Amino acid sequence: AIPFITGLLLLVSRPPAQARTIAMVATLACAVIALAQCWQYPGGELTFIERDWVPDWGLRLKMGYDGIGLLMLMLTAVIFPFIIAAGAKENQENPAVVNALLLFTQSFLFGVFTAQNAFLFYIFYELSLVPLFFYLLFWGGANRRAITMRFFIYTLLGGLALLFGIAYCVVQEPSHSADFSALHALHLPYDTQVWLFWALFLAFAVKLPIFPFHSWQPDTYTMAPLQGTMVLGGVLLKMGLFGVLRFVFPLVPLGTEHWRDLVVWLSIIGAIYAGWIAFRQTDLKRLVAYSSLSHVGILCAGLFAWNTYGITGSLYQAFAHAVLVVSMLYIVGAVQRRTGTTDLSVMGGLKLKSPRLAALFFLVMINAVALPLTQSFVGEWLMFNGLWQMEGGLWMTVAAVSTIILGAVYMLYAYQRVMLGPDTRVKPGVLLSEIADADQADHLFLVPLIAITLVLGFFPAPVLDLVQGSVQTLL
Repeated sequence: AIPFITGLLLLVSRPPAQARTIAMVATLACAVIALAQCWQYPGGELTFIERDWVPDWGLRLKMGYDGIGLLMLMLTAVIFPFIIAAGAKENQENPAVVNALLLFTQSFLFGVFTAQNAFLFYIFYELSLVPLFFYLLFWGGANRRAITMRFFIYTLLGGLALLFGIAYCVVQEPSHSADFSALHALHLPYDTQVWLFWALFLAFAVKLPIFPFHSWQPDTYTMAPLQGTMVLGGVLLKMGLFGVLRFVFPLVPLGTEHWRDLVVWLSIIGAIYAGWIAFRQTDLKRLVAYSSLSHVGILCAGLFAWNTYGITGSLYQAFAHAVLVVSMLYIVGAVQRRTGTTDLSVMGGLKLKSPRLAALFFLVMINAVALPLTQSFVGEWLMFNGLWQMEGGLWMTVAAVSTIILGAVYMLYAYQRVMLGPDTRVKPGVLLSEIADADQADHLFLVPLIAITLVLGFFPAPVLDLVQGSVQTLL
């Protein structure tokens, strides 16, 4: 309720100077509450709202969370203050409206991760796209209308397939309840589960996205403003992961067993393909977009390993990926503000005049390449173990591990192109000697994210313990 009410106040009052401060206070309050809930979490599933809404349609206002939902709530709450802060150095028209749209997105994401009713989940799932749609449409870059419409059509079609799957399951449920507790008790025939799997999974495959449902992602990430890309890559795609765990695995376990090898191979192939394309990019932001696509492919493969290691690793990696993407995109913005471009072919030598920024970039990069004792290393090690335990998992694991090599190649290439090499004139009238180093705001943004990466890389138990019980219940 806090981000939604704050967003409404910003829309009504539209304070030009205080909008970001007000939004920051609201998101920090949410972060404190979410972290307190994690600290006090007793385990199991907690329900804090249960009311009839439209019972004849199976729609009830039932909200709560288990360990997995609480991790997603914490992820969303912790990442959004950084997303709000990222706009401090951006030249924005109507900052009150921008921050209101971001707060609405956060509030609907909270709804997604707390919904205990399938129709309620769907409502929040679709609502989360509305403020982001308008943000991309009015504040996006070149070709924003065509790219935003393609993004909208992809997600809308996936959402309609999900709605059909939910309606079918509710009809099959004896009391026509859409509560997850009732739907998870269904035992649908094998033949039904085989086709229903795709009706339920399609929306989440688009949202993650995985190959071959990914074509909307690179252009959307590149066109979107910095904060919009952070929302898309850092938080919004986690709805796809969460949806698989809420719908696909419990409702169609036989369908999952039938199709999971195909999904795992599609995910790995997409990850390798995205890694190769990332290496060939000449634009830093597009390189980060394809890098994210590669990481998400491995995340989905680990999820569909469908064992304790795979699912736990995917959940852990979801948090690591959010921290990584937001950090990398901030680096992209910092480089672009200093050089006026994201074109790698004209960059080079920034380390000579921006050594602190180069050091921060390096610390972010070691998480991107999953160096031991970083957050990404823990998640990927668990996911690879999960793939290894699958029948025929040897070749899947070998193929998945190859993405680490590709990741090291394209990330080191990006770092070399931006930070090392000779002094380069990057745009007319701007010399390297005129470029400023990382300032206090840059450190306040990146150092906490780097600290999360290193602390949870060294001591991952808080996150793993949070989801352990829920993962065991799911399996």
